[in-house]
Amino acid sequence: MSCPDYSQSSEDHQCLLVIVKLIGTHLKSKSYHRLFDRISRLNNVRIADQQRGVWLRYRKSYPKENNDWGDFQAHRKVVGLLCVGKITSNADIENLSKDYEQMKKYYANTLYDSRCLLFGVLADDSDLFDDGPSVEKNGSETLDAGNKNIDCPEEVILESDHASQKNNLPNKTEPLQQNLRSGVIVYPSAECCIQLEDHLKDYVSSLFWVLESKRLDRSYEKLEKLPLLLAPFERVDGITIDNEGRSFKKRCQGRLRKHIGDLCLLAGLPGEAISHYSSAADNLRSVNDWLWLGAALEGLCAASAVILYPELHKPGSLTRNSSFGGSGDLLGSRQPRHRSGFSKTSKKAGSFTSSSLPSGIDRYDYKVKNCLTPDEIIEKYKEVVLQYSKFKAACVIETEASIKATRILILQQQNLLASEFLKNLLFINIQLSDEEKIQRYCALSHLYSQIGMERKAAFFKRVAAMQCVAPSNPNPAWFQCYNLLLETLKGYKLSVDPKEFMYGCKSGWPVIQIRLLHELVVTAKRMGNTAVAIRHMQFLLHNMDNHLSDEERREMASMLESCTAKVEGTPSPLVLDTGTILPAVPFTRLPKIRSFKIQDLAPHLRPHSKARKNFVPPPNNSPFIYSPIQFGSIGRERSKLKIEYEWIQGDVCEVAMQVYNPMPLELKVSNMSVLAEGGALEAFPASLSLPAESGPYPVNLLSCPHAAGDINIVGYSMTVLGVKSQCRFRDIPQFKQHKYAVKVVPALPKLQLQTSLAKSATFTSMADSGSIISSGSLSLYAGQSHDCAVVLTNISTLQISELLVTLDSKLSKQKSSAFFTWDDEQLQKSLPLEPESSTNLTLHITAIADFLLQDSILADVDTSRGDISRSTSRCGSRKGSTASFSGFSETYPMKTVEALLKFEYSGGPGMDAEHFRECSVSLHVEVQSSLLFTKWDVLPAEVPSMCYLVFDLLNTTDQEMEVYYSTDRCMLIEAEETTRIPYQVERCPLDKVTELTTAGDSIEHICRQHVASLVDIRWQCPALDIAGFASIAEIPWSESMVDLIRMSPIEWEILLNGQLYVANAEISYSVGEMVRIAVNINAHTDFFEDDITLNIQCYQDHQNGVLDYMPLDKFSFEGSRLIHITQAELHQQYQHHCSLLFFCSGQYKLDVFCSSKTIQQDSSPSTIHTWKCTPVIDVSIAE
Repeated sequence: MSCPDYSQSSEDHQCLLVIVKLIGTHLKSKSYHRLFDRISRLNNVRIADQQRGVWLRYRKSYPKENNDWGDFQAHRKVVGLLCVGKITSNADIENLSKDYEQMKKYYANTLYDSRCLLFGVLADDSDLFDDGPSVEKNGSETLDAGNKNIDCPEEVILESDHASQKNNLPNKTEPLQQNLRSGVIVYPSAECCIQLEDHLKDYVSSLFWVLESKRLDRSYEKLEKLPLLLAPFERVDGITIDNEGRSFKKRCQGRLRKHIGDLCLLAGLPGEAISHYSSAADNLRSVNDWLWLGAALEGLCAASAVILYPELHKPGSLTRNSSFGGSGDLLGSRQPRHRSGFSKTSKKAGSFTSSSLPSGIDRYDYKVKNCLTPDEIIEKYKEVVLQYSKFKAACVIETEASIKATRILILQQQNLLASEFLKNLLFINIQLSDEEKIQRYCALSHLYSQIGMERKAAFFKRVAAMQCVAPSNPNPAWFQCYNLLLETLKGYKLSVDPKEFMYGCKSGWPVIQIRLLHELVVTAKRMGNTAVAIRHMQFLLHNMDNHLSDEERREMASMLESCTAKVEGTPSPLVLDTGTILPAVPFTRLPKIRSFKIQDLAPHLRPHSKARKNFVPPPNNSPFIYSPIQFGSIGRERSKLKIEYEWIQGDVCEVAMQVYNPMPLELKVSNMSVLAEGGALEAFPASLSLPAESGPYPVNLLSCPHAAGDINIVGYSMTVLGVKSQCRFRDIPQFKQHKYAVKVVPALPKLQLQTSLAKSATFTSMADSGSIISSGSLSLYAGQSHDCAVVLTNISTLQISELLVTLDSKLSKQKSSAFFTWDDEQLQKSLPLEPESSTNLTLHITAIADFLLQDSILADVDTSRGDISRSTSRCGSRKGSTASFSGFSETYPMKTVEALLKFEYSGGPGMDAEHFRECSVSLHVEVQSSLLFTKWDVLPAEVPSMCYLVFDLLNTTDQEMEVYYSTDRCMLIEAEETTRIPYQVERCPLDKVTELTTAGDSIEHICRQHVASLVDIRWQCPALDIAGFASIAEIPWSESMVDLIRMSPIEWEILLNGQLYVANAEISYSVGEMVRIAVNINAHTDFFEDDITLNIQCYQDHQNGVLDYMPLDKFSFEGSRLIHITQAELHQQYQHHCSLLFFCSGQYKLDVFCSSKTIQQDSSPSTIHTWKCTPVIDVSIAE
């Protein structure tokens, strides 16, 4: 044998070898292979009336020199022949029959039986059996060939016996009978051969019975001289053997015993085969017949393996594919012949698996004598290889024995020992052709892969690839070399798929991997497939760049650019002729992306949803404060993939990236754009040039959506080094999300804003300041007003149909509405606003302030009131008197008012979808102090229904100021000076107080609003040509002041010596005269929550700020001057009488008042309300 069979295994020793040959030229190669696959699936046949089965192996071709080794090992002998062909006419039958006979002669020395399977007898075209009687088929049934209605004619068997009995066939069949011999089966077509399997089983049975007859043949025992079986090279070499001695007889007996053992193993009797092999080995060992001793030991190992591993072969007949219905067409199946491998088993050593055992005996408990254990099988195989190695001509047999031993060791999971057998293969010297060397190295690679030595398997596969293009090979097979190199990638822990190659992780051997990729590039170029070479260069430069030097990276980049100049690098996978797919290699690291952020639209261009704006979250009706079960968490996880903000149809949108170049060369990137799915997105490509090893550089990718809906941003595309890359986030490890979902809303118009004010120099501190597109700055004095014009321009192609103006500021809602005012009705009349048209909005700005000196607010109000009342009764100007104002500040801080004038507008398709845009104008108003109230007080007037409001006014400007008050009064205040003005107003009526307190307002607030509505103070600075007003709306009033501002709830009637006292009347009495005082009280009980106290005081006012309340030597009271009045008594008119006796002359004052103490509900001190009888009674006492 010149070339080993690398598919050999120990199971082949029990298989009959059958050759399936193609004859003729009409049967296509594809149909022949499909027929071979169908036939080869019948690898085991149970023999009728026997408890044994026959195993078969099929070959399409078999060298004759291999068949000559059939005496040495019976399983190498061709015992069966199947010829298949197609006929289209009678002439084809004669030609095919001749080819069939020649094939039988070729294997005549070893052939047991043969068959010729012909396809193509068509009922429509052949009148072979028209006029004669029916021809026998399948033993009992007949076929009328002239019947045109049969869809699938049955097979016709023409045998010599049948032909001799059918003398009445027409003449046209006589040549067929004369030329065809036994074993020819004709089928209508390759698709209609239902009983092919049955015929094959009959054929296998005939092979078995021939084999059984040879196994049972003992005719050689009657011979005087036993025949000597020889190996082919023993015949050629003419080995001289003494054929007369005892050793010769033992040699002959040993070889015959070994041959009978082969036949027993083929006949399904491994137990008997072991017995013959053992006996043969003993005889051959005694006569030093080393070659045949190795063969006997190899047979012993094979028979033991068959017994030890019953799953070595699994009996089974050819099953029909149900997808072909009843036509019997199994030719479409491409399942290769299943070679049963070894599987690990726990069966006892020597257990017999034959089913021919006596009944009642378990086949696993039946021990076969001399059956080897698994370890003994390996030891015997070592001896087998040793014996074969003694003969140079047995190198092929030695190689196959090593392969069989390796497969046994693979089954036993003894991988290291299996590698020793494979290593032995390398030292076996066999003269092989280049093609046979490639086959040898591929077989070694496959076996090394089975024992888990992937790198060594890859090494031999790579050696086979290099053998394809060896210098000695006149016709280098570059295509085969490339395919073999691709198969080595796994062994070197390399993959052409960048997703399976972990960048930066140490896996495999980088030097070998780089060399292998270089070889793939060179091989692809020699194949003429530049696109494949570019793909491998992409992988090498992108995934192995961290193992390349700077010079190697420059060189590889230059090679890639030169190749892409001829063939452009595509981002799509490449499909090779073998069906292998080379995935795309996107340059996700050339350049590297540090950040990728989808930008929201500018704040003034962002869309807003009306539904979201008006959304009110449902109340939490759950009884639990906290629950660990997060309902809706799946929805929230999905929502993470969606960008919170939205894009607008027709607007230019932006994606911000940061890139840097890790390569030692300038990297030119072109056509860089966003990669999107699910919507119409027009991208505007960007180009950039990155210096070597530099970055990061900001890159903004612009795009414009042309339709509303959802768009998924899945990556970016670009062209680098002539290669188009589609870089998706799922291929970039640093990106946790595979896509970014952006919602695109329908188109909306755009609005531009301009103001007549100067642009503000400072930025606003308002929270919602992103939508500002214009600003205005203004400086006003407190109380001053100014008009501002805001120009609104529609700069889009859609009309603005809705427009809403709102104001946002840090002031209270009431102050904001007074500070900024505009005419909204006039603005709505200008709608809709057509494209490229404008409208104006007049904004009226009034500088509202509290007009209070901060130190005065912090000072005690009652003390301030006492200062005013005691200082002087004359109201006038006090220049530069800082002593009169405790804590007076010389500087007056400027107040800044910030506001946003917001415009919500919509139109076009976006308005139909309930979306709008929002833009705003930032207003910055500086309010300077003009006129301040430093002190204030409330004094009773001459009339009980009136009171005086007294104010100290401070001019904080650097110019003189005119102050107008009380309708017709004017006072001039110099810069930084203070003056005091009285302002007489009506007291707040009790009915008004009653009405508003019922509505929930406090009495202090009611009184404040009352006096603020009555007091009108205006100022004017002629030098600055400005004017304004001063408001007292923010002045805080104390409880005592409030009691004077509102009308007293008590009506007084005082009688002096029986005469009713009239206000401002002159009253005089003499010293020693008793003055009888009668006080009648009529109270409004709704204003009293507790009892009150009536108090009558007499004192002298010395007009120097000193009031003498208890001059005991000047007057005396008769009766009680302090009376407690209950609430029940207040419901009626209450009267109190007392007398007063004066001892000295002079001016006296009588002060009659009532007080009540109100207890607060909180911890604050109690409040005392006092109601006086006004005016104070002046009494003159004469001598």
